[in-house]
Amino acid sequence: MTLSLTWTLLVLLAAVMHAGWNVLVKFGNDALVNMTLIMTMAGLIALVFVPFVNFPDQPSWIFLFGSLATHVGYYIFLLLGYRYGNLSLVYPTARGSAPLLVAITSWAFVGEALSSMEMAGVAAISIGIFSLAVDRAGDAKHNWRAVIFGLLTGLSIMGYTLCDGQGVRVAGDKWGYIVWLFVLDAPALLLICLALRGQKLFSLAARHWRVGALGGALSMAAYGIAIYAMSQAFMAQVAALRETSVIFAAILSAFILKERFHPRRYASVGLVALGAVLLH
Repeated sequence: MTLSLTWTLLVLLAAVMHAGWNVLVKFGNDALVNMTLIMTMAGLIALVFVPFVNFPDQPSWIFLFGSLATHVGYYIFLLLGYRYGNLSLVYPTARGSAPLLVAITSWAFVGEALSSMEMAGVAAISIGIFSLAVDRAGDAKHNWRAVIFGLLTGLSIMGYTLCDGQGVRVAGDKWGYIVWLFVLDAPALLLICLALRGQKLFSLAARHWRVGALGGALSMAAYGIAIYAMSQAFMAQVAALRETSVIFAAILSAFILKERFHPRRYASVGLVALGAVLLH
């Protein structure tokens, strides 16, 4: 299975949107609150679509709940990574490890074997993304903690990608699977944030709800496209293309968050672009 040009462009658009909401998480001084607002708003937006979709068929339930569990790990590890490192270190480490992990595990457990050209594309994208993080690894005292949590985030991404890639294929109503995933995903992070922040969450939410609404819309659109695309092509192909979001995140972090963008990173951009061409 190979992505059509239309779906390739849609997944690349999803990558831009994914980078956008991750930049929003880093705004201000409380990444946990921002992440909670974004995921809660995504759940509320999804709730609007519930009357128009069907609940996923029973064969997909095990994958749906597996995805919900691994998403909790994703949020926790990503937030811990952002505590110890910049977006331009944590994000490439997490997203760069995911395509190769998905390619290996989807071949081992699902039997999705990529061609030599496609595997070269996945490898080029992963190497290009990883190289974005290399010159950040020794910047600060605790940055290796950020790398470790970034890699754990990558493992979580692999987990929910495998679950959702298989779940959407047996769900019956593909959009129903996507909508209900976001509806069911929102409460877990909200409860974690309430436990850690208490009443402070409500005052922060009142001030920053616009960030949550924008991030929630971007998050739902970005991952919704990616999940649907995995019903049209191999999971590793979609995962690798989706992780080009790192390039857009690096650019946004340089211009919006004022994080350093070293000239050597243009070589990384070139590798990721080459990988995308090889995949298609």
